Amino acid sequence: MSDVFFKPSENVASDETQIDQIIELFPKISPVKEGDLVAVKIHPGEYGNTTHVHPVLVRTIVDLVKDAGGIPFVTDTTVLYSGKRFNGADVIDTAAINGFSHAGMGAPFICADGLTGDDSVLTSIGGEKVEDITVASAIARADSMIMLSHCKGHPASGFGGAVKNLGMGCLDKAGKTQVHEVGRPDIDPEKCVGCNNCVKLCPWGAITVEDGKASVDRDLCKGELSCAESCRYGAIVPPAGFFNEMQARLGEAALGPIKHLEGRIGYINWIFNLTPGCDCFNFSAPAFTGDIGILASKDPVALDMASIDLINQKMQHDKSGQISDVWGIDPVIHVDYAARIGAGSPEYKLLR
Repeated sequence: MSDVFFKPSENVASDETQIDQIIELFPKISPVKEGDLVAVKIHPGEYGNTTHVHPVLVRTIVDLVKDAGGIPFVTDTTVLYSGKRFNGADVIDTAAINGFSHAGMGAPFICADGLTGDDSVLTSIGGEKVEDITVASAIARADSMIMLSHCKGHPASGFGGAVKNLGMGCLDKAGKTQVHEVGRPDIDPEKCVGCNNCVKLCPWGAITVEDGKASVDRDLCKGELSCAESCRYGAIVPPAGFFNEMQARLGEAALGPIKHLEGRIGYINWIFNLTPGCDCFNFSAPAFTGDIGILASKDPVALDMASIDLINQKMQHDKSGQISDVWGIDPVIHVDYAARIGAGSPEYKLLR
């Protein structure tokens, strides 16, 4: 059973700000030692997203790392979909636009998987679904890491927290593809109108339109499925069982970064602005439930289980169901697979 430390949102006040709460929580979960190169792993938000974690909280962690004798750098990785974070230059530029600059944070922002998203370390994890995974090199080669995750909904995993930040956010493009490739879709010719929107959206050239109908080149497709989400006609169809299979791979892949930094990662979940969609969305929809607070642990599985339980309690109190109702996806699946492979324990003790 792992300790999970909790600062409820209702406790936030002028004499106990979120900054104060992180300062209090940090020593309970920090692995930072004198001279460590410390990755501060965040999600800086896609361009247009406005509900990602606030830069001032990242600055707080950076300062705490420095106080502990560490050398911090803030980091994230490239993505598979078309947008403003597809390459390393755009990742850094978008982060700066969203407020994550050296001037504001007091530390450099580094794209962990390099300029083109292929700078990584192959890591054996021996999972049921995933044997090896590629971890972004700046994370694999760090001495320790503080992971700050914005908890929210997600259209493929139902929930995004620490496990997803490990099993997706800490991988390079090849690793992300390995998790997503089970989602390579089919085209329903009866629904396809040949509008070409999916062709423009796919950065891999995997979709073409001939004779007014789209087709998918499965050798080029990464299975990320932003094309399916954006198709107004429902013509792009994910394979049956995709969501469960993807979650299984996601949970197992979380062990990759842990293998490099075992016992040297501290996790903080920021459960405010509970939007239905990921911070990868280029917009922010209204929250599906109220703020919960800040949780911290040395165990990402326990942390996410506690986060999901608290969100469900809040939603049930408000008679709005539970988080699995947001997308019709059970988010415990990927957390459970992370537990099975040894990334952490689902049993926790909540300490206020």
